[in-house]
Amino acid sequence: MAAIALDDDQLPVWAYAPGEEIADGLHAWERLGVGHRCETWLVWSATLWSPVVIKSARPHQIHHPRAIQSLEREVRALDGLVHPNLPRLIRAAIQHSVPYVVLEYVDGLTLDDELDQHGTLDDRSVALLGAHLLAALVPIHRRGLTHLDIKPENILIRDGRPVLADFGSARRIGTEQPPGRPVGTLGWAAPEMEACEPISPAMDVFGIGTVLAACLAPTAVDPTSRFSRHLRGLVDAMIAEDPALRPTLNTAITRIAATLPARDRPWPSWTATPEPEPWDNSNEGPP
Repeated sequence: MAAIALDDDQLPVWAYAPGEEIADGLHAWERLGVGHRCETWLVWSATLWSPVVIKSARPHQIHHPRAIQSLEREVRALDGLVHPNLPRLIRAAIQHSVPYVVLEYVDGLTLDDELDQHGTLDDRSVALLGAHLLAALVPIHRRGLTHLDIKPENILIRDGRPVLADFGSARRIGTEQPPGRPVGTLGWAAPEMEACEPISPAMDVFGIGTVLAACLAPTAVDPTSRFSRHLRGLVDAMIAEDPALRPTLNTAITRIAATLPARDRPWPSWTATPEPEPWDNSNEGPP
């Protein structure tokens, strides 16, 4: 068993030495982050001869069912998916003595860090960010899943494009939330999520809307700018308190595409929006 240290809350974390083998062919490089149940490390893969990320249960959580479920959610969401705005799942070892998953290393700052260092974004950059994030949700929602923890610290910026990460909170559409135990992060979660209503795609639309709102410069809308008016109108609709008033994922994609000039869209101008899922015209989950 690897060495163990204590974090600021006096709870155990792994204390891998540089180069120490964590699992077969995976050697510790540096700790990237610590969550309530899991922690992430940048590691070197001797097999791939490249850096990757390992997310594993913390020392006191290796047998806890919720830590294991969190890792299983990463697998359900990402297994087999190849998408430019999602990290690739490389390996899953949930039954290992220390349960873990291995993910693609996305080399870049979080959106949270970018905003701290450089401030808010111009409207065009916000629209492009929204287009990429909405696109990332398409294959996830097609699997009948939702992310539920969309916030700037879970968005990595690689070569100027966002990658939506951390699917440890993902749930199936229509899942009941336990009373008094909402999923998500306070301040970024939709009102109905905080009220512990059943999981719906509208919660992710709200999540992206809150991220885009945080990125927009807090200035008055230029009344002469059709682009600015349409973008901010869409963001306002995405963060409507009533989920019935929010656009569906497909509608949001259609509206943000209409906002951007054709040359700026991350998909061809002749491409239709994704085909709607059975639940895409309601906010109550799949039938």
